[in-house]
Amino acid sequence: MAITEQLMADQPKCILVGLEAQPSFETTPALDYAVALAKRHESCLTVCTMPPAVYLPISRTGGSVAFALKGELEALERMTGETARAAARKAAAAGVDCVSEPALSRLEPRAASLARRARVNDVCILDAPEAVGAAHSDAVEHVLFDSGRPVLLIPPAGSNPQPRRVAVAWDGSARAARAVDGAISFLQGAGAVFVVSVTGEKDLSRMARGADLAAYLARHGISAVVLETLAAPDGDVAGRLTAFVAAERVELLVMGAFVHSRFREAVLGGVTRSMLATVPVPLLLAH
Repeated sequence: MAITEQLMADQPKCILVGLEAQPSFETTPALDYAVALAKRHESCLTVCTMPPAVYLPISRTGGSVAFALKGELEALERMTGETARAAARKAAAAGVDCVSEPALSRLEPRAASLARRARVNDVCILDAPEAVGAAHSDAVEHVLFDSGRPVLLIPPAGSNPQPRRVAVAWDGSARAARAVDGAISFLQGAGAVFVVSVTGEKDLSRMARGADLAAYLARHGISAVVLETLAAPDGDVAGRLTAFVAAERVELLVMGAFVHSRFREAVLGGVTRSMLATVPVPLLLAH
């Protein structure tokens, strides 16, 4: 396949953006980013709106006391639907092909529908938890660990959907490889790609080397690759990465997400949790 054809093949065709329902609609950094990205790639955009975090689903065997009143349920449904429709109108005004889907079910957790939809999209774009609130972290984790697709988190300040300086946090793991695969279109459009390995936290000797990743990226038309090895003798990998991102004016950080167990209730890896707590720039994660 020619390089030009490869570049076209690697572009995202289906983009999902997840939003928190709002009593009065205001755009968010994730929605702005998703609309701009979909417009750039002529992609189909799906808007999935989640009900408020305080919503408790009603089971088949009995109703939640807090939300037993029909009027309260109808108000939540209206809020969720209206937010989805308002977001879809914003996308349509920008000339983006958009589908609006409120994620409101009385039979499943509020983020489960978002995770299901993410499985049939190339990327799921969400506001960073710090921009929305702590409860939003659950939605991020649902999609990240249950969808099999990359998640792109947008910080409160927003960012350029066509980043020119991209960094890959590379430890040679399967998670990092999946993150790179999800970020190929961004890497192809960048003027500089930093492959960053951080030593001092774990043994990287049996992992795929940064030089091998650079050769792989070259096959995808990405030649402006700079290999960087950073030391974190105190084990603060997240802090070292954050400092590098600031120093090199990186506009997108790509990394694998780690969890300590197969179970959803398990604790996130330290680096993953630290990066989620304060997203310095758009952060593309994959597990």
